Amino acid sequence: MSADEAASGFERSEQARKVALRAIPGDAAGQLASASDRKMIEATNSAVELFAAKWKIDLIYLLAAGVNRHGRLQDHLLVSKKVLTDALRSLQRDGLVQRQVFDEIPVRVEYSLTPLGRSLTGPLYELYEWSERYFRHVREARADEEEATMLEPATVESPPRFTALFQVQSDRRVA
Repeated sequence: MSADEAASGFERSEQARKVALRAIPGDAAGQLASASDRKMIEATNSAVELFAAKWKIDLIYLLAAGVNRHGRLQDHLLVSKKVLTDALRSLQRDGLVQRQVFDEIPVRVEYSLTPLGRSLTGPLYELYEWSERYFRHVREARADEEEATMLEPATVESPPRFTALFQVQSDRRVA
């Protein structure tokens, strides 16, 4: 088998493994969404709910980067201890994060991603890449819509999510 045939076979197997997404036709032709469409929608919503709550994406990225102590996580984020603890417990309950207590004085607690949690970093990174590539189109569409409807541009600024320490560290990495 030649290298071209092997590559072609690999591409076919990759395509077969991917779920074919199709547009759900409108009701003009009398067609309704199928049970498989409903199943796909419900499964996707369930997956998104795992990380959709505030701070969960931040925590998954930070844990993947190796930040594993409660205090260090809080150093990076502008979040209260209670909210941070609640988010970590929620991720732990879903099997995405594990909490390890070390028998030391004082007690040391570390958090890390489970294999299931680590498997979520790939799709999150793909979503980041999509955002980097296409989000300017979303902003342009919003601006066009605001202009067409003569609405004032949305100038609502979201509150800061990261501490100055985290921002300084990320600026150093870029430089």
